[in-house]
Amino acid sequence: MPFPSTRVIPAGWSKHHQVVAAGGMNATVQLLEPSADGGDFDPDTGDTSDAEPTTRWTGRARIQVVTGEGRTVDQAEQMVTFRGYLVQLDESDSNSPVPDDVAVGWLVKVTAALNDVRLAGRSLIVDDVQSGSERFTRDLMCNDNLG
Repeated sequence: MPFPSTRVIPAGWSKHHQVVAAGGMNATVQLLEPSADGGDFDPDTGDTSDAEPTTRWTGRARIQVVTGEGRTVDQAEQMVTFRGYLVQLDESDSNSPVPDDVAVGWLVKVTAALNDVRLAGRSLIVDDVQSGSERFTRDLMCNDNLG
């Protein structure tokens, strides 16, 4: 039990450990916010084009699969497989902070993955933004629609 004037965890604990956590990050990602307008409708074809998302952040990340086996579901009479990922974003660079308003539905586009080139080019969909009283990274629970 600490004395009333002391703390078990120092005030700068998270900030101090953000640099350590960043040392294990070997992927580069872009954090993309989907467009609010939803794209353009072409009345001749009946198709709606996808609006370009806005790149809100670029930086280092650590990506870890959290479900070893994909989850297959029926969507519009088509079997689609999803796999879950934990994406930890680097918060050690105060000149390039992860946006506080990152939200469900945003995309994490993997631009490089040193030890698994199969991840490069994939876009993971944010399912949940994790919070905590001590935070070394910005943790996002994402899914990969494997088609």
